[in-house]
Amino acid sequence: MKKIYLASMLFALAIPSIASAQSFQYNPPGQLKAGSGTGRVDDTVFVPGMRYPIENAPSFPNSQVWGKGGLNGGGGGQCDSENYSYPWWDNFCETRSWTVPMCPGGTGHQGQDIRPATCEKNLHWAVAAEDGEITNIGTYTVTLVGESGTKHRYLHMEPSSLQVSVGSSVSRGDRLGRVSNSFGDTATTIHLHYDIFQTVAGVGQSYVPPYMSLVRSYEELIGMPAEPCGIIAEEGGIIDDDSKCFRLAGKTQFWRTLDGEGHGGRLYWTYAFTNANPSAWAQWDFEFAQGGKYRLDVYLTPSEATSTKTRYVVRHSGSMQELIVDLSEDNNGWRSLGEFEFAQGGTQSLSVYDNTGEDGDLQLKIPADAVRLTRTDLVIEPDMGTTEPMDMGSDPVDLGSDSQDMGGGSSPVDMGSTGGGSSQPDMNTGGSSQGGTPSTGSTTTTTCGGCATGRKNQEPSVPVELLVLGAGAFLMRRRKRS
Repeated sequence: MKKIYLASMLFALAIPSIASAQSFQYNPPGQLKAGSGTGRVDDTVFVPGMRYPIENAPSFPNSQVWGKGGLNGGGGGQCDSENYSYPWWDNFCETRSWTVPMCPGGTGHQGQDIRPATCEKNLHWAVAAEDGEITNIGTYTVTLVGESGTKHRYLHMEPSSLQVSVGSSVSRGDRLGRVSNSFGDTATTIHLHYDIFQTVAGVGQSYVPPYMSLVRSYEELIGMPAEPCGIIAEEGGIIDDDSKCFRLAGKTQFWRTLDGEGHGGRLYWTYAFTNANPSAWAQWDFEFAQGGKYRLDVYLTPSEATSTKTRYVVRHSGSMQELIVDLSEDNNGWRSLGEFEFAQGGTQSLSVYDNTGEDGDLQLKIPADAVRLTRTDLVIEPDMGTTEPMDMGSDPVDLGSDSQDMGGGSSPVDMGSTGGGSSQPDMNTGGSSQGGTPSTGSTTTTTCGGCATGRKNQEPSVPVELLVLGAGAFLMRRRKRS
C-alpha cells in the first residue's frame, strides 16, 4: 500500500536561493531558530520592487537575541562568524510581548533583524526601501511612509549619522543613517531592525512578515538573474536532474551520483538521517506558462529509493504542503505525489530533504531524479474534421409538399428548430443527442429542444383515433336527420 501523509507546514527545513552569488542561501519563511518561538509560514512579498534596506551586500538577516552574543544565544560573541554567514533566518514572530495580529500567537517580534557585511558599528548605510517621506524620528527609530502607504521602520541606527529629518522626502535607495547598536539604555548587538506595517485584508492594520520582501530585494541587489530557469508548458513537462531548474543544496558532498540508472541515465541520492534541520536537500523550481491543476510525479529507482519517511515539500499558488512518502513501495519508475493547483508564474517548487527522522545507521536512501508535471484540468477541443458536406448515403427523402396549406393562404411554415438551433440531423449512432456531449467522432451537435429523434421538427399531426371518432359522429348525425 502506498503511504503518503499530508502534514502542516510548521517544519524545519532550509531552502537555498538561486543567486549569482553562489553562497547565498536562505531558510524558508517561518522557520525560526530552535526555541525562539513559532514563526509565520508566509511566502507573500508585501512590498514588491522595494530596495533592500542596507546599501551593500553581503548582509545577514538572522536572530540577534538567539544568535551568538545575544541574550539567548548560548555563548560566544556577537562577531562570531556564524552570525555573518548564510543561510538567512527569519525571526518575524520570534518570542516577544508585542501585539502582532499576523503572528500565530498574536504576539511576537514585529520585524526582521539584519546584520550588515561586517561586525562594525557606524559604518554600513541603511537606505530607503521606497520613495516616501520621513514621518517620525525617535531615540533610536526612523519611520518612512512610502508612496504606497506602507510604513517602514528602521531601528538602531547611529543617531549622529542620520541624513534625514521629519518631513524629509526621500527616494528609493537614499541613505538614511548608519547601522549601529543604538537602543537607549538597553544593550543590543550591531544590527538593523527593519519592519513593515500595512493594512491587510481580513486582518486590519498589522506588522507584516518582511522576510520574502527582503529575499527578493536582496536577489536584485546581488544581481540575481530575473529570467526564469525555464517555462513549463500549458500541458506540463519534465524537469530532469541536468536542468537549470534543478539544484542540489546544503552539504552537497553528501549527494552521490549513480550513472546508468534513473531517468536519462543518471540520478543523485543521499542517506536519510535524524536531525531538526536538513543537511542536504534538492529542489526543482517551477515557472508555469499557465496556471491550473497538475499531477506531480517523481522518478524512482528501487535500489536508491528505500526511505519510508521521505520528506517532500510542494510550494504552489502561495501555499505549502509537506508530504511524508514511503519510497520503499511502488518505486520503479514514475510515482505520483498527488495533484496540486499551481499559479501562472514562478516562486513554486518541489523540495526533498534528508532529515526524515530515520536512523542513519539503517542507510536508507533518498533519490533526486526527474520530476514530471501533467495538466489534469486542460479541456481539449474535439477535432471537428472536414467542413465538407457529409455524404448521407442516399438521395434526400421527399417529406411531401414544399409547404403546408394552413387554410388561409399563410406563408410556408419554417420546418427548422423553433429554438434557434441547427436543424442538422443527429448522425450519431445509438440515440438522441439531447442535452449530452457528441460521441467520439461526431462532427455535429444538435441543439434543438425537445427533439426525440434526428428529424426536423414538424407541425403535430391529428391522431388517427380522433379522426375515426369524428367520422362516426358525423354519420350518426346524418342518420338522425334522415
